[in-house]
Order: sequence, then structure tokens, then C-alpha cells
Amino acid sequence: MSTNTIDASAMRKNLSDVLDAVRGNKNLILVKRHGKVESALIDIDTLEDLLAVQNPEYVESIAAARKSKELYTPEEVFGDVWGEI
Repeated sequence: MSTNTIDASAMRKNLSDVLDAVRGNKNLILVKRHGKVESALIDIDTLEDLLAVQNPEYVESIAAARKSKELYTPEEVFGDVWGEI
């Protein structure tokens, strides 16, 4: 993930380009106002990952999976998507 910083006025003038830079590239853009970083823009996939990690049940399921010796095939993990890769 790369991190860039942009001033709010420059972001306003180049919003479409800024959104393109964030989308799907795992880029983080920090937004400055009056010389201080106040906000951040991230792509939706990264946001969903962050929200999932905040869910205690999700974190517990990851810990349990790491302790488990059970193995899964790619088809079991990825389902129909695996055949499209």
C-alpha cells in the first residue's frame, strides 16, 4: 500500500484523479487542511477489511483457523471464482 498526501484544495480541483488513484490500488491518500492531516481516503476493499478486523467474532475465527490443522482445497476456499482464475 502506498501513501500520498494532498492538500484539500488540490484534491477539490482534481477529485476525479484522486478517486482514480485510490480505487482498487490499495492506496491511502492523506488529506491536509491548513497544513495538518485531517482525513484519509481509502478504497472500499481496504475499508471492508478494516471493518472486518474490528469484529471480535471475525478475529476469533481467524485465530481458530490458524490453530486448526484442517486443510482446504482452493475450490473449497474460493468456490466458483477459482475456476475463473
